[in-house]
Amino acid sequence: MDNLCSIIERWNLTKYDAKESDTAIAWYRVRKTWADSKTQKGAYKILENAKKCADANPGYSVFDVNGVNIYTPKTTTAVPFLVKVSISDLNIRKGPGTDYARTQYIPVGVYTIVEVKSGKGSLTGWGRLKSGAGWISLDYVVKI
Repeated sequence: MDNLCSIIERWNLTKYDAKESDTAIAWYRVRKTWADSKTQKGAYKILENAKKCADANPGYSVFDVNGVNIYTPKTTTAVPFLVKVSISDLNIRKGPGTDYARTQYIPVGVYTIVEVKSGKGSLTGWGRLKSGAGWISLDYVVKI
């Protein structure tokens, strides 16, 4: 292998590598961990395709070109369950994500979550309130 690499470098053969454009392709890799390249399920140009692969393979995440975990599928949580809200300015949103409008703030207290979905702006997922008021980020609550 070292001989092949030295030949490629000596004769500047990398100039013949195929390029789609002048900018580097940002590959998204689906693995158990960044360090464990042997577990890689695939490399994708399109993030949504990488997310679908991770969703279909429990225990896998999507990593960017720098090895940063940018997506981990949420595990299925049995519902309903109770959560304790301890901050007074937690937004209630119309849907599961920060790309949905804020309707109001939720007061400090204990609430019942009846559905959990992943969405933009929350690593833990979004919980739909039993009251029907909307969705809250589960990053800022404690499950009880």
